[in-house]
Amino acid sequence: MKKEKKTKVLVMVILLIVVAGLTVAFAALSATLNINGTAYLDAAKWGIKFENLSEPVKTGDASTSGTAKVEETKSAEITGINVSLSTPGDKVTYTVDLVNEGTINAKIDNIEKTVLTSEQQKYLTFKVTDRDGREVSEGDILSKGETRNLTITIEFIKDLTKEDLPKQTSTISLSYKLNFAQTDEKATTTSDSSKQACTTFEKKDTYNVGDVIALCNTSTNKSEDFYVMKDNGTTVTALAKYNLLIGNALRFNDDFSSATPEVLSSSDNEYGLQSSKTLIDFYWKDGKMSANGSNIIYGLIPFYGDSDDTKYSYWEDQSSYKKPLAKYGSSYPAEVFDSNSLLYKPLKTYETYIKKNIGKNTVTLDILSLEQAKNLGILSYSNIDSDKLTLYPTWYNNTFYWLSTAEDDGWMYIVNSGTITTDNFYRWSNGSYTTNGIRPVITISKSEL
Repeated sequence: MKKEKKTKVLVMVILLIVVAGLTVAFAALSATLNINGTAYLDAAKWGIKFENLSEPVKTGDASTSGTAKVEETKSAEITGINVSLSTPGDKVTYTVDLVNEGTINAKIDNIEKTVLTSEQQKYLTFKVTDRDGREVSEGDILSKGETRNLTITIEFIKDLTKEDLPKQTSTISLSYKLNFAQTDEKATTTSDSSKQACTTFEKKDTYNVGDVIALCNTSTNKSEDFYVMKDNGTTVTALAKYNLLIGNALRFNDDFSSATPEVLSSSDNEYGLQSSKTLIDFYWKDGKMSANGSNIIYGLIPFYGDSDDTKYSYWEDQSSYKKPLAKYGSSYPAEVFDSNSLLYKPLKTYETYIKKNIGKNTVTLDILSLEQAKNLGILSYSNIDSDKLTLYPTWYNNTFYWLSTAEDDGWMYIVNSGTITTDNFYRWSNGSYTTNGIRPVITISKSEL
């Protein structure tokens, strides 16, 4: 059927999201233990709420009215999400933290949400997902003291036929309610890491760009996932799904005017491995840093040396500041990543983990070069055709990370997280080291997949 992309319709969406407690008895903990009431009962013990609701992120012609907010007297309720979608492809997203500030582990016992009609499903999607893009589901655990960032998405489906468009302006009231119940404090599913199972994927003769391949540690069910960049025939080159959890974290104050570095604990069971904690919802707006529901960046490390901008870079030809040492080439940009970089050791440690703990002996690791980044769809940060930005793989820039390429004697290229703009290839001095991470590139024999 012929696609119809320009037809204008109007879909009004009114959304209410609620967290509630569920009356329940737990014989597993005690034959007589009962918790009765709602999420507002006895905050010292049972306290599940929403915090840090973001401003709406609007795509296309989407608009919002009023002010979405977490109710001050009912911190487990979000109201005022009023969305107008007029054109296929329009989308509005919010992020919000789901917080268990109580002393009792909780699980989602059931979810009550508006079920779209078969006709509405042709043109509208409504979902609540975690940072991995996985939809929130029954049985999910929210441990005591845990905070989980959620994304609320309301979207006018882009690829539809003229026949699937609504015939008239319509107002759709949506609701979403999470019913929580107490769970056994000793339950094995009280954290994301213990709940997770290794990612399954389809083994192919030929892999396409964006296909996911997964390397599974069967003893821990910890999956190291990668997005395929290139099928080389007998091998596959792929970009890690997440940065490595390594180095430092950077905690910003409320207005993002200052930040405090924190050294990450090596006792974290994901330390040195890929982690969804390193996904970044930060972006630059009007010369200032902002964020969608978060104020901390995980997994940060300097490329070389320390934060002192006065020190020479290890690739710099000090006799001629306009070119690198001969071993790195005759001009800039230059490929400078090697054992002199502070990224080298943790990357090699990660490579050893994949070989020893996962058993993939053909694997080699590196970090992304500027040329490889360009080959993913963007020519350069200064000459991107804005009409072609939709061709850009969205998994490419969901965090900040170093490239292997130096722009000159003191500046490195990085990939910038956030909305796809002409600023995706930034120059970054080592003095700003607390804003970038390690995102490995893997090359592996297809026979080991």
